[in-house]
Amino acid sequence: MTQLSSLGKQPISDAQPAGRDVREEGEFDLLQNEIAKMSNPAASSSVDWTQVVAQAATLTGAKGKDIMVACYLAGGLLQTEGLPGLAAGLQVLDEMLQAYWDTLYPPLARLRARRNALQWLMDRIRAHGDEHDWSSFPPQDEELVTALRERLKSIDAFVADKDAEAPSLRPAISQVGNLLVKESAPPPAAEPVTAAPVAAPPTSASAASSSPMASSAPAQAAPAMAALAGGPVDSPAAAEAAGAEALQRLADIAQWLGEGELNQPPAFRLNRIAAWGGIEQLPPATGGKTNLPGPVPQVLDALKTMQNRQAFDDLVRFAEAQLAVFPFWLDMNCVAAQALERMGGAYDAARREVCGASAWLVTRLPGIEDLAFSNGTPFASADTRQWLQSLGTGGAGAGADGAARMDAVQTAGGNARALAADGNLAGAAELLQKAIGQSAAPAARLQLRVALCELLLAERPGASLDAFARALVTEVDRYCLTEWDPPLAASALQAAWNVLSRNDELKTETDGLLARLVAIDAGAAVRLVT
Repeated sequence: MTQLSSLGKQPISDAQPAGRDVREEGEFDLLQNEIAKMSNPAASSSVDWTQVVAQAATLTGAKGKDIMVACYLAGGLLQTEGLPGLAAGLQVLDEMLQAYWDTLYPPLARLRARRNALQWLMDRIRAHGDEHDWSSFPPQDEELVTALRERLKSIDAFVADKDAEAPSLRPAISQVGNLLVKESAPPPAAEPVTAAPVAAPPTSASAASSSPMASSAPAQAAPAMAALAGGPVDSPAAAEAAGAEALQRLADIAQWLGEGELNQPPAFRLNRIAAWGGIEQLPPATGGKTNLPGPVPQVLDALKTMQNRQAFDDLVRFAEAQLAVFPFWLDMNCVAAQALERMGGAYDAARREVCGASAWLVTRLPGIEDLAFSNGTPFASADTRQWLQSLGTGGAGAGADGAARMDAVQTAGGNARALAADGNLAGAAELLQKAIGQSAAPAARLQLRVALCELLLAERPGASLDAFARALVTEVDRYCLTEWDPPLAASALQAAWNVLSRNDELKTETDGLLARLVAIDAGAAVRLVT
């Protein structure tokens, strides 16, 4: 990739350093035809990223400086060469922007087109992270990680200075932060202070190193089957230390069990005892927001991708791994339980462990479902709240009827997301609309309408969706949901606000929605505006 290093700053000619508009060139047509395959489900072949890199490099080096072509080059290099390729592509883009901002293409009069180019690249980086889970990569050279981070920061700062409405590159910078970095020297081995540890069986050790459930476990969990240190429990401090050690041992056992089949109830039971056994009270919070760091956007995006693919096995393993890192994140229990439900009767016992333990936690720590992490991510989403109510933890949705309703809603929502992920948004909308028509319960119909509205907003953020949002508010008012099912009403009002707040001309209407939300869920209202 050395030959690419000067493409960004190298002038096309002395007379025209930025060259000409390459969009009239045959190479650009070939390039665009390849990129178009990404959004064409009927395409006879997938994108030839090697061809993308070749055409983009030719255009950038010999024809003209075009920000869209440079972004295609960086995206193509990420696909063909991985992270080193992305670093090379970002260098080309950064140096091109610095040297030719005033004269590159599209011209300054078309800033929106430049923004779209940068957003395309950000989407490709995010998608690559979703598909490959950068946090699971082996440790990378510090020089490479630093180069990625600094190039992204440089581009972000430059375009922000030139264009106040340019897309932020901060999500990509955060994504780079998930990469592991090689250590310059291995840390010295710790000296044993008591009895020598008992080595784990070789098969367990190798499985632990590659297990999806182990990927997010705390570092102190290894070796997974280390023996407990001895010593008398003869003081409060000794009791606390022994308790913490016992919980860690349970976590190790749960992790080891979870590396096998997912139909083992003890794995789920022990994982929750280990995660929650030491929690005695809710974390301090102001306005419903705690100081606990929440899941980063890349984790949330990875979760959404697995849900869209209906990858139930992966979802369960993902959720169980997150429990050790985010024990207050109730969504992970909902995700695990619903995925186990979809996997069939063989997993019913495991699902019951998740449901029973979750109901116990909410009963033991009242109000936990109303709190959020420091980044605004709620401990329990609207869907999770409804799921908790279906377990009998309180609220109008409790009991068997609530559970059946939630299962039908989640099934329809999951199938719709899968259709949308395959590019069939119309089919997804039709599926949800059919489910709405077939549902006799007003609460289920509203949940499905919320799912439809959220899906459309996620897939078509630029579309006019005001009618869908107002339909939610109409349903809330028709059935007086703020009185008999506040959590369901809150989820509908939030979805409506998210749609209508995009239009500044509707400020009076959205302020009214926010005021209604404050009355039934102040924490959710705060998260919307902060």
